[in-house]
Amino acid sequence: MAINKTQTKYFTSGEIKFSAIRDTFGDLAGTNVSASDYLRNAGDDVDWSDDPDISPRVPNATENADVATSSNWSTSQLRDSILEYNITQSGNDEELEFADSNTSQWNSNLSKNVTKKMSVTGTIYANEVSKYALKFDDGNYNNLTIDVPNGGAIYGEGGAAGGGNGGSALYIKNTASYDNVSITLGNNGRIWAGGGGGDGGNSGNSGSSISCSSSTQVSGNYTGNGRDYPGDNIGINACQANTSFSVNGVASANPNSVRSRCRGGTFRRGQGWNPNARNNSYACSPNWSFVCNASQTNNIAGGNGGNGGNGGVGQGFSNQGGPGAGNPGNPGNTNSCANSGATSVGNSGNSGITGGTWGVAPSPGGSAGVAIAKKSTSVNQGLSANTVKGGIINV
Repeated sequence: MAINKTQTKYFTSGEIKFSAIRDTFGDLAGTNVSASDYLRNAGDDVDWSDDPDISPRVPNATENADVATSSNWSTSQLRDSILEYNITQSGNDEELEFADSNTSQWNSNLSKNVTKKMSVTGTIYANEVSKYALKFDDGNYNNLTIDVPNGGAIYGEGGAAGGGNGGSALYIKNTASYDNVSITLGNNGRIWAGGGGGDGGNSGNSGSSISCSSSTQVSGNYTGNGRDYPGDNIGINACQANTSFSVNGVASANPNSVRSRCRGGTFRRGQGWNPNARNNSYACSPNWSFVCNASQTNNIAGGNGGNGGNGGVGQGFSNQGGPGAGNPGNPGNTNSCANSGATSVGNSGNSGITGGTWGVAPSPGGSAGVAIAKKSTSVNQGLSANTVKGGIINV
């Protein structure tokens, strides 16, 4: 963590004179210098920048804990006292989080009335959309300024491809009713939320159904009283009894019990049976076997539509150069009827949606992150479309 603490300590050595105390902490115009003016002011609702007549004049800070608040005051108590407590962030830091009781960076001063400033000169970032880059948890933050000068940045993470929500940048929930946290930005300071991820494209529609027929051969038997061939219609009926397909003709017919001579018949046995000239052949038989051609008409579903293309990721810390573009959809699939050769092709899928830029939600796609989520906090300098990207909301 690249956090540097900078405090000017006063009266670190030597004699402590009243004139030096007055020059350091100021005095009340038009009044005589009084020791009571340089007690430690332990009040909460104290705005050092707005009220020049505040008394006592010594701010409440951990470093000033030796300074009396009401009695038994002495100049020696001002040894190593401070007027401000400042920290500067530089380099890159991931997901910084503070509470008002923080000691390691703020020395328990966040809730005290000493003037405090955090300068973000480097980059604070989140690489997870579920987390803020910089977060001040619920607490009392007194006389605190968050400054993002030119070159400083607080970045949220971009939303995942396929409609993921973008990540947020800065969270400050100040529960102190007596003071607002102040946010200031340089002209090129940045508090930027992540953009939302683009939705995937819709799948293409299926192609039209195909009217298709399938064919087969079925058999059938017939027993009658006649001597001659009973006719194709008899064969068709015999075959139809054995199938759900539509029988549309006799392919072959054969007598099963041929007698040597049929009296009165037109043809003789020696002429033989010709299955291709069934009405002009010797057929002295009451029993017949048939093979018939049959077909069935059915609809085949058209080809499936192609899958939609993937959406793009939102712009954010991990992809600062720009949001990801959506991919093209896949081509539709083809279905066909083997008998007729007819085909049906599904439509191609739609392209995926490009992700949102910093602090922007694509349409359709995931929500953008929040630039600043705040309570009892105000942006007092530098707010513009270039410095803050994403929403500012109250929590």
